[in-house]
Amino acid sequence: MSSPHHDALPEDILPALRERAHAYRDAVIAGLQRLIAIPSVNPVGASSPGPEARAALRWMLEHAAALGFRVQNLDDIVGFVEYGPADAPEVVAVLAHLDVVPAGEGWTHPPFVGTIADGMIWGRGVEDDKGPAVSSLYALKALSDLGLPLRRRIRLILGTLEESGDWSDIRHYEAREGRPTMGFTPDAHFPVICGEKGILNVTFRAQEPAASNPTHRPGLHVAAWHAGSAPNIVPAFAWAALSLDARRFEPALVSLQRSARRFAQHHPESQLQVMRAELFRERYPTEELPAEAQVVVAARGQEAHGALPWDGHNALQDLANFLAACKVANNAVGRLAHFAARHLGVGWDGAGLGIAAEHDKLGPTTVNLGMARGDAQQASITLNVRLTPPHTVATLAEKLRRVGEEAGLQVEIDPASMNPLFVDE
Repeated sequence: MSSPHHDALPEDILPALRERAHAYRDAVIAGLQRLIAIPSVNPVGASSPGPEARAALRWMLEHAAALGFRVQNLDDIVGFVEYGPADAPEVVAVLAHLDVVPAGEGWTHPPFVGTIADGMIWGRGVEDDKGPAVSSLYALKALSDLGLPLRRRIRLILGTLEESGDWSDIRHYEAREGRPTMGFTPDAHFPVICGEKGILNVTFRAQEPAASNPTHRPGLHVAAWHAGSAPNIVPAFAWAALSLDARRFEPALVSLQRSARRFAQHHPESQLQVMRAELFRERYPTEELPAEAQVVVAARGQEAHGALPWDGHNALQDLANFLAACKVANNAVGRLAHFAARHLGVGWDGAGLGIAAEHDKLGPTTVNLGMARGDAQQASITLNVRLTPPHTVATLAEKLRRVGEEAGLQVEIDPASMNPLFVDE
């Protein structure tokens, strides 16, 4: 499918390309729906693709081969589709990935179907990044149909480990194939973006102290909490399991419910429910409560991408703020709830952590309280930070460590964190 070498493109090429692209509209939709149906979610922090991500890669390469392209699968970790003169020394890379973040909560249509409704395709990966991958494949098909005179090879490189932050798929490609001459990723807005925020995941861990803070109610004990499926998703559901003083159970339950109503008055976007553990288990049978749980505080929010926290509403932040307002006992979960309420509050700009910054092109640094895990003895929260200049991973990590250690918390910085990228226009 290679073409002869020429320096100039025909003058009428753009109308012809548009016509070919339009002709493949139905094929793009069908291919995207097939790819969406593969739930290619990797575990958080995965260093190798899971079976579904590998299946998505194999399907994409088989589909591209059926369209007549040269393809190569590099150990079920990364692969590429190639068009252009096979002997051309220069390579233009189009970088896409086929793994997706977990489905999460609150879908209008099933996340792994590709439903067409309201003039849109609905599904996990439509925008990030299966839609761009399939569109790029058929853009190559349009080019090959017209026999365009290319001087370089074009490679659509398909990764499987982007969302986990590991990126060893790209290192695997580079080790086998070397670096391309130039490239771009369609995982962004058209036509060209000259910068991207950095990314840093930080986990704060707490252990139950030897003695609880006397200012926190000794009778209001958080036995466990849970929220979020990935750091880079605004959590839409969060819960905390409480054990109350058995001698004052009913008054304590009524007091908690009254506190939830007061909280809602001051935070009208919040959706908090205080219920007996038996009712929670009935409503949410897949959630695992500790045996000692008597009462559950459940928070509902609105899911969004962690890089765009203003598009959602963080259920975990509401939960932490409520627990702190109730002065829960100072065990591991309680310490983290008070920490999150104090340093994050209701904002996402990182001001409470001392890391707020604004770039004239990239916008503000953002913080997403993405995950919570643990029990009274050991608990954690994980934040997804999108950093802008002048921040670097090193300077930001130093500030976050200082804030965490001052609160008596262990601080873990994800080694896969990346600095912001900016090329002046």
